[in-house]
Amino acid sequence: MFRLLSDAEISIHSSEELSTNNLDVKMKRVLHTYSETHVDWLVSVVEIENDLMLHDEHVEERGCRFLNEIPDKLLHTYPVYSYGACRLAQSTEETFAHCGCIHPVRDLSYKKYYCNYTGMNCWNTFEEHKIKIGLELAPDECYPSCVESELSTIHFSKRWNPEESIENPKTILIKVKMVSLPALRYHRNLRRTHLDLVVSVGGIAGLFFSASILSLLELFYLILRPQKFDDIK
Repeated sequence: MFRLLSDAEISIHSSEELSTNNLDVKMKRVLHTYSETHVDWLVSVVEIENDLMLHDEHVEERGCRFLNEIPDKLLHTYPVYSYGACRLAQSTEETFAHCGCIHPVRDLSYKKYYCNYTGMNCWNTFEEHKIKIGLELAPDECYPSCVESELSTIHFSKRWNPEESIENPKTILIKVKMVSLPALRYHRNLRRTHLDLVVSVGGIAGLFFSASILSLLELFYLILRPQKFDDIK
């Protein structure tokens, strides 16, 4: 529960995620102090549980990143990984490569790269160009987070209370609540490991060719072992 003192956009997301333009628009709400005094937002949360063996697989194989798997890039300075943080860093890299500076609203770690007046003009022109063509200039190279929870809106309502507006003028009381503790979880499991592949290949070879790893090693041994011939008298 909290209170807004001015018009604002509020959003709900996972703890590691950032409230960026890439966030689901269904989890964003624009509120105005002149039209509502109370807002109730009821959400449900579905957690994701990962198989421990997924940590040993490459990112491209599992298709997601864990919180500690931060991309090794100069302008990716966020302490944990999330899809929104990755996309924001990628957008920052695009602008920096085009204009040589970074918008001052970005993280303070970029302070020495902040744009001046000329840089801001370049940034605005670059952003307008991206909006005009309707596409991001760089491909999306970001993977989703492996642990990001799935959030859904169950109920959202806002109302105007004249008495409340007199007691607390130009404020909005926000109440955000989970419908219940997370009871449903998605499990991400590894279907096949490299060892499973070796076992499958060995099983097929044994079934069709009556071969095994030991017989294969024995074949190499027979071919490569030194030959000894007895002197014939």
